Amino acid sequence: MSNVVEVIVGYALSFLFVIPALTLHEWAHAYVATRLGDPTSRMLGRLSLNPLRHIDPLGTVLLPIGLLVLSGGAFTFGYAKPVPVNPRYFKDQRKGMMQVGLAGPLMNVALALLSGILVRLLWAILILFVADGSVLFSVLGVTLTVVMRFCYINLVLCFFNLLPIPPFDGSRVVQKLLKGEARRWYNQLETYGIYIILALVWVVPMIFGPEADIIAIYFRYTAEWVFGVLTGIPIDQFFG
Repeated sequence: MSNVVEVIVGYALSFLFVIPALTLHEWAHAYVATRLGDPTSRMLGRLSLNPLRHIDPLGTVLLPIGLLVLSGGAFTFGYAKPVPVNPRYFKDQRKGMMQVGLAGPLMNVALALLSGILVRLLWAILILFVADGSVLFSVLGVTLTVVMRFCYINLVLCFFNLLPIPPFDGSRVVQKLLKGEARRWYNQLETYGIYIILALVWVVPMIFGPEADIIAIYFRYTAEWVFGVLTGIPIDQFFG
């Protein structure tokens, strides 16, 4: 029974942490766009830290919960309503779109970095100053788990969004590099981007097995590796 409660609590924490991570991610897009001269997001109320301004029913609620259930609580991802951007306000449209695109993942990196520092600090306090079995030890232990989960979720959001598949943020960098017909062809993929991602996450592993899970392999060498570097704790030890 305790294991069931632990799993449910883990699911709930992961889902709840997606909300602030996504909110700050989208706010960063809006902030950079505004600083570069585009007032669109501010005029539409998206330059806000209010999660309700950014929540998308499918991407912020249903998709994260579905991924949590399918992955056994080890993985989740979501997306919010895209921040409206009008590149005509930018002096260099392609450079401006790249900067706006990178703002969200960089925000998640900053949150993960702060979380990693806090994890190391809490771990040192637990080891050096707190008696094992005490109430304070339990409280700090729970806090440590919460912060580690927040760190990992931000890294997942960062590296997922850096995938070079339109309309994800990584595609804004690719668009900056491409020219002419190649760029026009690449932009046409935006219509199918979410279907490509869903195929990579669900369909390919289902048909060809876990060894063909490209996304899991990608996270192993990005989000999971960086998590270990930031926190000093291997990801398999955390989820194990």
